[in-house]
This record gives sequence, structure tokens and C-alpha cells, in this order.
Amino acid sequence: HGKGARNFYYALFGRMMMVAGYQMINGYLLYVVKYYTFSDSGYGPDELKKAAAGVIATMSVITMVVSLIAALVSGPISDRLGMRKVPVALASVLFAVGAAMPWIFHNAWGMYLFAAIAGFGYAVYSSVDQALNVDVLPNPDDAGKDLGILNMANTLGQVLAPIVASNIYLATGGYNLVFPCAILLVVVGAVFIGFIRRVK
Repeated sequence: HGKGARNFYYALFGRMMMVAGYQMINGYLLYVVKYYTFSDSGYGPDELKKAAAGVIATMSVITMVVSLIAALVSGPISDRLGMRKVPVALASVLFAVGAAMPWIFHNAWGMYLFAAIAGFGYAVYSSVDQALNVDVLPNPDDAGKDLGILNMANTLGQVLAPIVASNIYLATGGYNLVFPCAILLVVVGAVFIGFIRRVK
């Protein structure tokens, strides 16, 4: 099942890149907010801690709201349109746009826009990607095994993220380049999804 297997691996690498891009920012969120968002604030350690906690709490609420909306609407819309690949690729692009916000707006509002746009994109991605994964299984008889392999993409993405993010920090002494690198990974993931054939 050569071609079917190829689609399967495109889906695997697409998800791995998305998870890595997501975790690069969210896995380091406290550090990013403290040492990137508030890098020019002149706050002392206690003020910095308090300000960062406030931003992260607000981001959590924003992400929760947009994720609930995305989860409720994206699946039914994907089913209605009979499309999997297109919503997943668009969700990747939406996440990339969200990840660009803190890079463009070097303040708390950049992080809030990230939480809203990237949070919505990631929630759409998560909802529809599961259905896409089922559509690209090479052999229905091995569905359990193959879905298990696809889930490895989450683990591999979570391993890749800290390696990339920590090396960026070590090389540059800051978190500025975390955003463009996360965007790059997610866009590469979207390209992999675009390579999938026989699925809309």
C-alpha cells in the first residue's frame, strides 16, 4: 500500500511539526512572557512574576473560550463540507498568523492575540486532524496500530520543541526567535498536509 502509506507519513510529519511549533511557545510560556514580553519593562523580580502571572491567566481564559468555540464548530463544518485536509492546512496557517502576533507586537496584547488566533487555529487543527488521520490509514485492519504510530507524532513533537527552543535561547540569549521558528515548523507541517492525496 505504497501511496496510502505515503499519505499516512505525510499526516504523521504534519502533526509532528504542528505539535513542535505549538510546544515551542506554550511549553516555555512563563519564560517567554517574563523575559520576552516584559523584557523592556524594568520590573523587579516580584513585579515581573505578578505581571507574567496576570498575562498567562488572561491568555488561559482566552484560549479556553476560543478552543470551545473551535471544537463546537470545526468538526460539523468539516463534515458538512466533506473536507479534512483543507481545514487542517488552514488551521496551521491560522496558528502561524497567531504566532506572529507577539513577534510583531512586543507586549501583552501580542500574547493575547496569540492566545486568541493561535488558540483557535490549534483547536480547529486538533478537532479535524483526528478525522484526517482516520482517512489516511493505509489498512483499516491495522487501524489500532497505525493510530498508535500517528500518536507518536505528539510525543516526537514534544521532544523536538524543547531541543529547538532551548538551543535558540542558548544561541541568542533570548526568546525572540522562538516565534519565527515555531511559524516555520507549523508552515512545514501544513506543506506535509498539502502533499496528502485522495483526501480533500
